[in-house]
Amino acid sequence: MNACASAALIVAAVWRLVNPSTSAKYIYAWAGAKDASLGGKDSLIVISLNGTEYGQVVTVVPTPYNGIEPHHCRASSDKSILGCGGLLSPLAPAVNGVPAPSVIFFDITSPRAPKMVAATQVDQPKTSAFADEFINTPDGGFLATMMGSSTGGSPGRVVKYNKDFKLVGEYPDPKTYPDVPGLNPHGIAVSWTKNVMLTVDFLVPASTLKPNTPVLWKTVRLWNMKRMTIKETINCSSLGVNGPMDAVAIADTGAFYFGGGDGNVYYVHGTGKAPHTPVVAWDTLSGSTDRSSGGNILYSFRSGTRLLVSSYTTDQVQLLDTTKAKKPKLLDTLQFPAGAGAHVVRLSEDEAFGAVATYFLDEGDAGQVHLAGDMTLRMFFLNDKATKFVVPYPGKSVIDFKTVMGAQGVFHLHGVVIL
Repeated sequence: MNACASAALIVAAVWRLVNPSTSAKYIYAWAGAKDASLGGKDSLIVISLNGTEYGQVVTVVPTPYNGIEPHHCRASSDKSILGCGGLLSPLAPAVNGVPAPSVIFFDITSPRAPKMVAATQVDQPKTSAFADEFINTPDGGFLATMMGSSTGGSPGRVVKYNKDFKLVGEYPDPKTYPDVPGLNPHGIAVSWTKNVMLTVDFLVPASTLKPNTPVLWKTVRLWNMKRMTIKETINCSSLGVNGPMDAVAIADTGAFYFGGGDGNVYYVHGTGKAPHTPVVAWDTLSGSTDRSSGGNILYSFRSGTRLLVSSYTTDQVQLLDTTKAKKPKLLDTLQFPAGAGAHVVRLSEDEAFGAVATYFLDEGDAGQVHLAGDMTLRMFFLNDKATKFVVPYPGKSVIDFKTVMGAQGVFHLHGVVIL
């Protein structure tokens, strides 16, 4: 290679570092108005990533609801629908005499101008509520965790929707399994070809409301996907797990990571015969004796060779090399200001661009969870080898949801989808 060619390669590499790119065009932010008296509604907010519009709100799609506490959301496998949940919908005011829904869908076939699917078209769960995580299914539908019963107790369920917004079922089937002690699923992950699913039991939703004592669980569950039944409940109390929050599949290997609520990321392989024993794969708190983590949200790359881990209490996102799944290595850390409270972290389809929502949950006067973070959306890129975080436009890379909605006041941002 001659000197000119070498120089050209160096220039190109520097240009990519300073001007990273992504195929993503929009961020969909699922957020709720803190003060309904100011006129804001629980809304889907569209943020452009296009050219000079980068980081600007271009569309707001209000729902009729206030107080459902917009939580997680996910795009369907064909990228035409967003499935979104209201964590506290059972506690929200009814609209025209109709209870607020736990599950809401948006049509995003016109990406810049989503439309809420009419509530009359969407079947709501019959025995479960307190919607949490969504994942898409290969046929265009969704699986979602309902963390509690209809009244916020136990058991919760996993619900399945088809592409036409019809409720296929709640699982384990309440008719066959009316009582499943401690089933309060939060995180959910599936290895489709291995016929195995992992859910993690976080807490009893109603226990977080005053004057109750919060009840956190220490169990994770492996499921038979074809039967949608639990094949093994793993008690992780001896490991220090306390309120496990999120789970991700490691490619389609049958193995999973989950956050233990104790600052550790655990590895468990879900195939083969029971018993299955999780092991600590990574300590996000670097050996600290204070194991308060505020929960970890995970994003595993499709290749299974990289993992993003948010840490609420340390205000950061860690980028791990997971080529050796049981022995990850830290590649880089995206550090936010003290008190930011990193929570939901998501990447674009090309896995070159990401965003972090720095709000977890604030239950107000009625509850005991007050983890509001700084209520921002923080955007970043990854370099071409996914070994470093890159923030090329610092002035445009933080969207403050305390102010971005103007006269409608503060919005609580939680769910993030990037397309």
